[in-house]
Amino acid sequence: MIRWFSPQQMLTYNCTFNFVIGDRGGGKSFGTLEFAINRFLKTGEQFIYLRRTERELDDARPTLFDALKKEGKFKPNELYAKGDNLYCDGKQMGFAIALSTSMKRKSIPYPDVKWIIFEEFMVDGVTSRYLGHGEQECEIFENLYETVDRLRDETRVIFIANAFSSVNIYFTRYKVRFTRENLKTYNRFNKDVLVCLWQDEGYREAKRQTSFYRLTEGSDFQKHAYQNEFYQDKTHFIKRKPPEAELNFGLNYLGKTFRVWADWDNGKYYVTAGGTVPRSKLVSLSLADNRPNNINIRRMKNMPFMVFFRKAVDENNVYYDNLKSYQTLNEVVYLLRTTR
Repeated sequence: MIRWFSPQQMLTYNCTFNFVIGDRGGGKSFGTLEFAINRFLKTGEQFIYLRRTERELDDARPTLFDALKKEGKFKPNELYAKGDNLYCDGKQMGFAIALSTSMKRKSIPYPDVKWIIFEEFMVDGVTSRYLGHGEQECEIFENLYETVDRLRDETRVIFIANAFSSVNIYFTRYKVRFTRENLKTYNRFNKDVLVCLWQDEGYREAKRQTSFYRLTEGSDFQKHAYQNEFYQDKTHFIKRKPPEAELNFGLNYLGKTFRVWADWDNGKYYVTAGGTVPRSKLVSLSLADNRPNNINIRRMKNMPFMVFFRKAVDENNVYYDNLKSYQTLNEVVYLLRTTR
């Protein structure tokens, strides 16, 4: 028997931010929308359906309620989207908003909105990317949340995604740190943040009987889609810096410092987050990171120490102190390769 996702038990923890990570097709979106519509019908509470970009929203909006209708939910009711508004029987029950344009709504009141459903809050890094760099998208989201909640302190957010990376910008921002060995279905990290790792063995067993499951067996896709594994969390390049490694230079990126150490004997580099670096060895990777006496990346890109580092990256001879550093430096390496 398949047990589909419902947010009811998760919300009994009364956390402000509720993250749902689960198998594809396990009912995360279906169950959350069903819950929000029921709340509107019972109490008049409205909700926001949030996507990252206008393109994502345009693709999702026309069929937003189709799965519910197909399963016979809300048969007496007429559910539909018109523009940026969501309706039930002609009454407005919610709003459809793109995070990328949400700053334009800072002066719009939402006194009846109690729930925000952020669909696909995690990105795959290929077909979708976070807005801006680093945690800038989180700041955009926080502005939207403040616009909605004001001083009510009652708006609850349900973030929905498949398992891509446990060091995504939202987990990093809100101090969600875990190892898979210690996790339960519901994992509370502080008073206001909960992560639900949803999986149902009945659903997985049904999925195993399909031809598509057999075709993708053992792949990264299957690991994150049907086994709820954070497949982007690669540990191959996570290593502790050896004591003989010497500080070579530092990278300043979005206000954060990374130190780059060289193990000359073995031809390997090690990157560690934080710490101090002499200004003469600190390279700024963006205009926002420029400080007096820092060195801009445009000036240093083709100098020998940077050429050696970029070559080591291409040859997979660069290691990182943790997954967070590794994920952040993916962007940094891209900048190093493309800066003219």
